[in-house]
Amino acid sequence: MKKLPNINWKQIRKVKQHPFLLFQILFISLILFIPLFSIKPFSEASTNVLEDWVKQIDGASYSFFMTIDQPVMDGLNNQTDEELTLGSVALPILTSLPYQDIRLLFGHELPRFPNTDSTIVIAGEGTDMFTTAIETAPPDYLFEEQEDEEPVEEPEIDVADESVFIYTTHNRESFLPHLPAGTGFNESFHEEENVMKLSGKLQELLEQEGIKAYADQSDIWRMLPENQYSLSYDISRDIVNQAMGDNEQVNYLIDIHRDAQSHNLTTTEVNGQTMARLWFIVGGQNEHYKENLAFATELHQLLEENYPGLSRGVEVKESSTFNQDLSDHAILVEVGGVYNNYSELNLSLEALSDVFSDYYFEQEGE
Repeated sequence: MKKLPNINWKQIRKVKQHPFLLFQILFISLILFIPLFSIKPFSEASTNVLEDWVKQIDGASYSFFMTIDQPVMDGLNNQTDEELTLGSVALPILTSLPYQDIRLLFGHELPRFPNTDSTIVIAGEGTDMFTTAIETAPPDYLFEEQEDEEPVEEPEIDVADESVFIYTTHNRESFLPHLPAGTGFNESFHEEENVMKLSGKLQELLEQEGIKAYADQSDIWRMLPENQYSLSYDISRDIVNQAMGDNEQVNYLIDIHRDAQSHNLTTTEVNGQTMARLWFIVGGQNEHYKENLAFATELHQLLEENYPGLSRGVEVKESSTFNQDLSDHAILVEVGGVYNNYSELNLSLEALSDVFSDYYFEQEGE
């Protein structure tokens, strides 16, 4: 019987001191095992799995690994509130659990990496490829819990002579300061404490400025087919079409969302007041792209003049529409983020209402 070789524990301990090397070994090992569990060719199987992984990894995670091996890049992660650990980064790679967002470092450089269609047209203060808006989908079990909710009769859309239509495609996006203690980051969706309160507040503020506005309060979440969150824009499109069909005066469309970035990225101080920052997103896949981009750009510039630093900038999603083909004055606005409270959010809406009214009356010649 052959004698088993001695294990060199000293060498193993040295390897454990280099987490980046461990990550590389693990990554290569998994790539080699992919074809064993796939009926597809090696290259296709490997690429598909890589794409699935990359969808779950955010730019900060990539930069974390790079700073381990390249200390000169240290500081890329200083923009996040939570300290990244090796475990928190390895988890989304080895499981289907998301961490925060996606592939912001290599997305524009490597072929076949998903979701590389974003362009920062105007970068506000502190805005770069690592700090763009994060879109989070609710976990499936939240849809299952809605079965316990009391049935609610949807409000009728009753647009009369309003020219501004405000709606919320992801209407249950919520804010952690107003949710029960212990609510997880990915669970920040609520049937009452959500962005629909922001749409109602903006309507109120615009009417104070002398602008007739309508804030839709449809619970799009409840209208979705089972677990089909991706169909939210199809449903909000029907709502907008109905409003515009009932009232030809509707020309301005504002879709309100909330970001999922960290608090320091979605919050700033303007004139001594803590305010939730605004982020304008324009869909590039529609005939009104140029007009809507000009609209968002003008609002950003007005905010810069009157509330410096409040706007994070303007981003174009090249292959998205966001229902902005329905009007040449349509925008999606990320108002604050998951960590902001209503005080910060309402102050931002006051600023948005202020600059919007300046733009509106100039365009309408009043």
